[in-house]
Amino acid sequence: MSIRFRLNALFIALLLLALMSSVIVMVVSAGPRIRAENDSIKRLGVEFVETAIASLQGTPDPGERLKVLLEHLGNLRHVNIYREGDLDAAKAAAKPVEGEAPAWLNALAEPSPAVEMPVRVNGQDFGTLIIAPRADHEAAEIWESIETTVVVGGLLAIATVLAMSLLVGHLLKPIKTVGEALLQLDSGRYDVAVPEEGPPEIADICRKLNRLAATLDGTISENRRLAQRIVFIQDEERKELARELHDELGPYMFAVRAAVTALKGELQRGGNDRAKLLASCDTIVERMEMIQSKNRRVLHKLRPIGLDEFGLKAKLKSLVALLQEDHLEMTINLDVDDAVSHCDETSNLTIYRVVQEGLTNALKHGQATVIDVGVEIANAPGAPAAMQTPGQPAGQPVVRVTICDDGRGLPDGMKPGYGIAGMSERVRATGGDIKIGTASSGGVALEARIPVALERGTAAGGRMAV
Repeated sequence: MSIRFRLNALFIALLLLALMSSVIVMVVSAGPRIRAENDSIKRLGVEFVETAIASLQGTPDPGERLKVLLEHLGNLRHVNIYREGDLDAAKAAAKPVEGEAPAWLNALAEPSPAVEMPVRVNGQDFGTLIIAPRADHEAAEIWESIETTVVVGGLLAIATVLAMSLLVGHLLKPIKTVGEALLQLDSGRYDVAVPEEGPPEIADICRKLNRLAATLDGTISENRRLAQRIVFIQDEERKELARELHDELGPYMFAVRAAVTALKGELQRGGNDRAKLLASCDTIVERMEMIQSKNRRVLHKLRPIGLDEFGLKAKLKSLVALLQEDHLEMTINLDVDDAVSHCDETSNLTIYRVVQEGLTNALKHGQATVIDVGVEIANAPGAPAAMQTPGQPAGQPVVRVTICDDGRGLPDGMKPGYGIAGMSERVRATGGDIKIGTASSGGVALEARIPVALERGTAAGGRMAV
């Protein structure tokens, strides 16, 4: 059932209840009201007759004047006054009024006993007057009041229901608009705008729906942008990988092939220069070692080798040691919380990539002499609200990764490259947050907070430095 039908039914029920209550009150009070009216009419009739008899005293023809008076009194309502012995008047007084009130209501009208008043004027006896109240007349008036109440109340109820129906329909009109907007959202159209009108409660719903649609539209646009960025980054990584395979491995493969061809030719000619043959073999071995080294670097970019086998802590130490070998002029300090090695696989890979990308940027662009790297378990209650992802407990541990250098810092107007953008998106995909700013030493300071899942029984503590 619709809201309008329910509200109209409620109004109709309340109005009918009020109307029935009024009728019941009128019916219940009918008996006492009739009796009170009869007693009042009887007292007034007695007083009137007494006054009329007194006015006849001293008149020359009191009998004629009494006759005229009785003719006028015959038209009174609620009471019959007639002379005793007048059978027609007595029958008229005893006959109930037909068609003015139902029988059950007339039954409530118990008439008061008639009053007999003797009439003596100027010493003469003019008979006795009977004063008989008419209870059925009062019952007819009560029934007329009941009919008027029912008719007028019914018309007012109908008018009220119609007015309320129109008002409710007008007030609920925005809800239909909200429903249509929700259908559009369900169909994937997020550029909806609902007029913020109607009662304050409904207008607030429309306002929140518009904010929801705008948020969804922005989220979808952001997801589309991120998807495009991911595809672009993947293409760039593939181009870089193809270029590295071509530029780095290609020459060495060509050199190996040339050395093997030369060695084969020498053997086919029956050469017996042992030193020359050994030199060709040494060249081939040297080129193969370079190919293996380049291959390890390429594989390391695709997936850190040994991360699952040796753990995050050992892999970070290996990464720092490898970079340190190529940059002897720099000092890299690594401080890792022992509990970090017990994080889940996705968190370990994210932490590793953040450290790797941060160190790569510092080494390539920072011109730093000292780089400090810290990886520790931070207190989850202090984590940003963005880290509280659905389904994760409020006390979920958070890994805090910091990379600070004493280099030249961030240039003005710098736009993040693909590496930083990819790293930021990877961190935010876990529900974390990342900030890049200027360190106190003047260099670059990177801080990432990454929600993780620790193994049971793991406690934060124990650090190492290299």
